[in-house]
Amino acid sequence: MQIHQFNMQFHPEQDRIIFRLNTTNHEEFRFYMTRRFIKLLWPVLMQLLEKDYKRREPERSHLANVILPFEHQEVVSKADFHQPFAEQAMTFPLGEDAVLLSRIQVKQGAQGDILCLLPTDGSGIEFGMTPQFIHTFCKLLHDVVSRAEWDMDFVFVKQVETMQQPQSRVLH
Repeated sequence: MQIHQFNMQFHPEQDRIIFRLNTTNHEEFRFYMTRRFIKLLWPVLMQLLEKDYKRREPERSHLANVILPFEHQEVVSKADFHQPFAEQAMTFPLGEDAVLLSRIQVKQGAQGDILCLLPTDGSGIEFGMTPQFIHTFCKLLHDVVSRAEWDMDFVFVKQVETMQQPQSRVLH
């Protein structure tokens, strides 16, 4: 499956976010994400970003928390958020109704980590994790959660602990 586009919108009457994804084969997948699910998902996404960075830059892995926010800005600045979502799906492999997501799994694949977003029962979706995908997904998720006014304060990767400045000592 080759992803063509994805988007997220808040549905206030359901108090859920609908995540829609279409493929280059004109398939569309629709998922509902609740506040609870997103609270579980965000830390997983941050861990995947950090793990990927450490894999790509082992000699600078200790700088992941410092570098990742800059990498995020760079990737997001190159993404096209203005292209309208294509409404021309020919098939809906999981049905036209959105599937309510409730479980998250991460598997190891030949090309790296695979994120699995799953309902309680039945089929969900799996994504091969690339930094570009995660950064773009996080940007959309952050924006839609802000519009939903769910009062979630997402931190992008763990905050770097500030180093304590040595206090000046007075010698007698």
